[in-house]
Amino acid sequence: MTRTELLVFTAVIVVSATALAIPFFRAWSGAWRSWAIQGPGPLIFTQRNYAPLHFGVAALAILGLAVAVYASAERLAFVDEIWNILLAVFIPVGLGIRWWWPVALTPRWHKEWVSRGGSPETPLWGPDEEVPQAQARKGWR
Repeated sequence: MTRTELLVFTAVIVVSATALAIPFFRAWSGAWRSWAIQGPGPLIFTQRNYAPLHFGVAALAILGLAVAVYASAERLAFVDEIWNILLAVFIPVGLGIRWWWPVALTPRWHKEWVSRGGSPETPLWGPDEEVPQAQARKGWR
């Protein structure tokens, strides 16, 4: 890879991973909670919507694939091992999260919301939490 190709490749990877990581971190921190009351998307067979958490897995997959593509382009000696590990990890994980998401990998606020009922009628903020002003103006509770 030339220096220009490497810079363009790196920029595309950083932008792509960041575009997926931002909604993941907003969902994890609780800054964005409205996704929890929506149903799962098409071809997702989990009981609840975990799309922003799936975005975090996708961001990790992009970073891992970037390493593998770079190693392939540079013909590094260990490229086959990288591809084998990535394929052994991300294909089962990518397929598995369509049917199941581990409760341990959900944010604290989401676990509390589910324990309070977890239905669209259940408030996204607990009784001891204050609804942020921006969400209160939108009518969230």
